[in-house]
Amino acid sequence: MRRFLALLALCILAAGAHAAGKPVNAYFRETWTTREGLPHNQVNAIAQTPDGYLWFGTWEGLVRYNGLEFHVIDRRNTPALRDNGIRSIRVAPDGALVIGTSRGGVSVLRKGAWRTYGKRDGLAQDEVMDAVLDAKGRLWVATESAGMTRIDADGRAHQYNQATGLPTNITFGLVRDRDDTVWLSSAAGVVRFVGDKAPVVYNEDDGLPDAPIFHLEQMADGTLYAGTERGAYRRVGERFELVSTTLPADGVPSLVRDNAGDLWVGTINHGLLRLGADGTLDNLSSQKGLPNNRVAALFVDREGSLWAGTNAGLLRLRDAPFTTFNTEQGLSDDYVRAIVQGRDRSIWIGTSRGLNRWKDGKVVDVLTSADGLPGDSILSLLAENDDSLWVGTYVGGLLRLRDRKVVEHYDTASGLPGSNQIRALAHGLDGSLWIGTSRGLVQMKDGKFRLFGSAAGLPRDFVLALHVARDGAVWVGTANGAARVVDERVEPIDLHRMNDAQDVFDFHEDGDGTVWIATDRGLVRYRNGQVASIGLAQGLPIDTLFQVVDDQAGSLWLTSNRGVLRVARRDAEAVLAGKQRTVNPDQFGEPDGLASSQANGGSGPAAIRDAQGRLWVATARGAAMVDPTVLHSYRRQLAPVVIEQVIADDRELPAQAKLVLPPGTRKLEFHYAGLSFQMPRLLRYRYRLEGVDAGWNERGNQRVAQYTNLGPGKYRFLVSSSAPGLGQGWNPDATALEIEIQPQVWQNAWFMAACMAAIALLVFFYIRWRTRSLRVRAIELERVVEERTRDLREQTSRLLVADEEKTRLLHQLQDKSEAFERQAREDALTGLQNRRSLDEGLARAYEAAVRTQQPLSFALLDIDNFKRINDEYSHAAGDEALREVARVLLESLNHDALLARWGGEEFAVLFPATTLDQARARCETARAAIEALNCDAFAPGWRMTLSGGVCDRTGFAHHERLVRRADQLLYEAKRAGRNRIVG
Repeated sequence: MRRFLALLALCILAAGAHAAGKPVNAYFRETWTTREGLPHNQVNAIAQTPDGYLWFGTWEGLVRYNGLEFHVIDRRNTPALRDNGIRSIRVAPDGALVIGTSRGGVSVLRKGAWRTYGKRDGLAQDEVMDAVLDAKGRLWVATESAGMTRIDADGRAHQYNQATGLPTNITFGLVRDRDDTVWLSSAAGVVRFVGDKAPVVYNEDDGLPDAPIFHLEQMADGTLYAGTERGAYRRVGERFELVSTTLPADGVPSLVRDNAGDLWVGTINHGLLRLGADGTLDNLSSQKGLPNNRVAALFVDREGSLWAGTNAGLLRLRDAPFTTFNTEQGLSDDYVRAIVQGRDRSIWIGTSRGLNRWKDGKVVDVLTSADGLPGDSILSLLAENDDSLWVGTYVGGLLRLRDRKVVEHYDTASGLPGSNQIRALAHGLDGSLWIGTSRGLVQMKDGKFRLFGSAAGLPRDFVLALHVARDGAVWVGTANGAARVVDERVEPIDLHRMNDAQDVFDFHEDGDGTVWIATDRGLVRYRNGQVASIGLAQGLPIDTLFQVVDDQAGSLWLTSNRGVLRVARRDAEAVLAGKQRTVNPDQFGEPDGLASSQANGGSGPAAIRDAQGRLWVATARGAAMVDPTVLHSYRRQLAPVVIEQVIADDRELPAQAKLVLPPGTRKLEFHYAGLSFQMPRLLRYRYRLEGVDAGWNERGNQRVAQYTNLGPGKYRFLVSSSAPGLGQGWNPDATALEIEIQPQVWQNAWFMAACMAAIALLVFFYIRWRTRSLRVRAIELERVVEERTRDLREQTSRLLVADEEKTRLLHQLQDKSEAFERQAREDALTGLQNRRSLDEGLARAYEAAVRTQQPLSFALLDIDNFKRINDEYSHAAGDEALREVARVLLESLNHDALLARWGGEEFAVLFPATTLDQARARCETARAAIEALNCDAFAPGWRMTLSGGVCDRTGFAHHERLVRRADQLLYEAKRAGRNRIVG
């Protein structure tokens, strides 16, 4: 945990450093309302507990947020919370959550236990505005119209009102500072409480306005800020002063300072304001994306994100490596196809609805068809040294701009060969202009055109990319391969051996002549006439790449439909040299500031490196920009994982530090979540159950782990998370939960030892008794021999009979031993095979199927809501239900299917030489037979149903993975509503 907190602090400091000075509308912004799960759109309070959860107070309950789901706590599910109207949320020094309600007093949540304070506990009023707990365990409560109450740890209550020194009984907020001094805001000033001393009142005589004080906030440097009806104030010495004259004289219900040192001010009418450390003022209003202009709550979380609670929803702002510029910042359209930098360092951005010029952080010019362009949809751009700009359009051909005017225009009507769809442009070393169209490559030289098409050797007429190499060769990317034009001859380049690459979207040339090619099958390197590729098998998360940009710092940047990839050049060279298996790219998407992970291609340039070293990427929702030189400080944080819920045999249990479960517990479910709010859907999880798993189970973004047929013993469940991108690995601080399943009486070691001892004693006494009987008989025989020699043969025969009896006894013992062996492999209740028997059979069948290349299918079937039969009827009814289900399954499944009781209410079916479709059909027949089963004999009125998961061996390297897959599909069937077969 200390390692996590250290990383967290470093990341927050770095993020704050970059956020400083960034325009508010350039922050990555997300909003939540009742549509996303909030119980009410007005968020009055925000807090974060030490475990990482975020908490929101609304008029319809308390909300706990894990980054993916809102868990609402209200009067219906938590009687200790006496009112749904939550006005305040505070975190106590010991981590407890202190909740102030509008008419239900104060509720304190500490380690899962609730404690409520109301008038009967000493509160002057149940209408609470704010409440805090200090380090001595004293509860301070600001009420709506009855002053303030302090309840000591021993339960004694102290009242503070106008009669005892308060300027008014109308109070609003509380702040507990570092030395446990408590500050109270009221309708007539600020009041300070130090120990049991008389309260000290600050009002207009001390610099405050003659107006209500809504909010108090102590910043990290100890300065006390006050949000008033007439603006924001701060305490300097023993007086208060206006924070800034640039702030409007509006009501301020919330204040917070971020990690960059900027002051964020939530107002009643002017939205969200940011006062920079340098005094600059910026704002975000409802016209710019704020849900509502009344900002009731502000909070900065551990990851440095700013949360704002408004009257119409929840807003989160955060800094990110990428900044996306789109229509909100003035672009004519979000869909960007081409980007280029002019000689004056302005950025030209071609969109589907016009051409934009970006300079000094803003759009300074927009050109559309209304300004003389032959079409609004821009596909390609090329900047000239004379400040002119070539523009390729989707339907209007090629034009040249200078000083906002079209000085040249070429289309098919005026003699341009090919088509009017211009997707690529490039300068030849001889001064010619190369034009890539959808119907061929055009060379324009000295005012004349020459067309190169498939007849001239191009792989296809549809040109996607152009590059003029240092040696003068023109590289051409088409929708069916690549070619070079050398001395006006077309030389095709065979890329089909590179994973059958066809679409070629971009070229990048190194100083030594090496050319990197972005294709629909990965990254291709062309060096000295030899080609090699990097694709999915070499670690790329996607094989269609659009652009290749060198950041001049040792990395290649690749754009794709799944974000932007950064590949270390040394990794790429090592993989292509066979010295390394994968390239291990960093992947950037929406969590990193891209408004859309879909980068665009087939036009260009769709990604560039500008003169300042920044990278620009054309995306489906704007032009994204990143500075690689500061990227290292945006390293994503390791998310702590919390175990939210444990379910044992369909019983919900609290996820406490250690769980002791009763005998017979067979099935466990663990529900967990990583508490990262940057982009929680990208978190990946791994888990293991010590005592069962030999290693970690990596399950992607799945947040549920299931285990069945667990025996008695002690287990330890571990789970950790990983955030992809920027080289982030697994969190070494795994969350752990201790579990102990108590044994049945007969599962105890002492019971087994006693049984073995009893059997040994029985055998001993039996042999002793038998030996004695034989000895007596021998004596008798000796006497008879002496008396009757003539009967010697008869007596000998008797001895032989006795020997046969002994042999028969040994055979009986052997039969009993074999019976015990059968019992170990057979379920006593249903007569079916048990899990051990079928598991051995599955292993043999799997090996045989692999050896003979025969199909093999496997299914797990589970009786729906079986626990209710035991609860509502009896365990005897449950046993009869299991026997009936076993009987019906045996009858409905064909004779070649091997059926076993897997454990509890689960059955397993092995289908040798059976395809998945056949097995699914047979399982569906069995499911229908179970649904038609008449249960009146043992559970009158009960409707029996069955859920199942079925899979075949295809794609599995071991039979145990077959079982795991069937269990996953069974879980999906349950989650989809039960009474179904999934596979």
